[in-house]
Amino acid sequence: MKNTKRLLLLLAVLAAAILLAACGSKETSNEAAASSESKEQNAWERIEEAGKIVVGTEGLYYPITYHDETTKELTGYDVEVARALGEKLGLEVEFKEMEFDGLLPALRNGQIDIAANDFAITDERKEKFDFTIPVKHSYGSAIVRESDNSGIESVEDLKGKKVGGSATSNYSKFAQEQGAEVIVYTGSDTVLPEIVNGRVDATLNDYLVLMRSLEQYDKPGLKLAEGVKFSFSSSAIVMPKDSPELKEKLDAALEELLADGTLKEISTKFLGADVTQPLEKE
Repeated sequence: MKNTKRLLLLLAVLAAAILLAACGSKETSNEAAASSESKEQNAWERIEEAGKIVVGTEGLYYPITYHDETTKELTGYDVEVARALGEKLGLEVEFKEMEFDGLLPALRNGQIDIAANDFAITDERKEKFDFTIPVKHSYGSAIVRESDNSGIESVEDLKGKKVGGSATSNYSKFAQEQGAEVIVYTGSDTVLPEIVNGRVDATLNDYLVLMRSLEQYDKPGLKLAEGVKFSFSSSAIVMPKDSPELKEKLDAALEELLADGTLKEISTKFLGADVTQPLEKE
């Protein structure tokens, strides 16, 4: 009889422990879900409460995001667009500089609020992130050696060539799709000399960015491959997926900056053209 009572008591204790564990697990699960939901739904509220928006950018991508040689200050087209956004929204703008390949992971894990680095709007990226309305329209081209065009007269000639660029950029992906070998470099200042000395044959990018890069490089031996035109695209600022309030605020501010000519002025200063209007494909 005593053994039976002890067994029943033990079973009751075990049942209570299991019930408490289940409740605790459920509460933790609910708290995590609520936290995740709050994070997604309140991105703008958190930024507004802080009075600051944290912008991820590379700082090595002239003329989009770079350091002025004289002042050493961070500047560039996307940088100044972000600053204009902050002013329009009444927010302090804090920049966090990191390698291009780390920007979207940093956005995903909450290190930054938005990413501004000439990100082309693609279906693949749209699966994981949201974009503002476009702030730049352009197309891709290539810088090659001036002496022999690096043997590249058209997109088809990229097959078998060595192309320098970022590991995760759309341009590197495009080069690989054409049969080129991608050699990873960080920043145009490192890859351009490599084209001259023959270690790589070309670098692909937005044609306006490439033109400005050639101006900044200001040395003989390189040229724009005028016969290489591809990937007419639109670029925008990237934000976490499912951030409707943040997107609404950013888009409304950008619309105002478009309407009052601010974005045109910034793009003309840094890119030498008004990139805010869609291009007609040839």
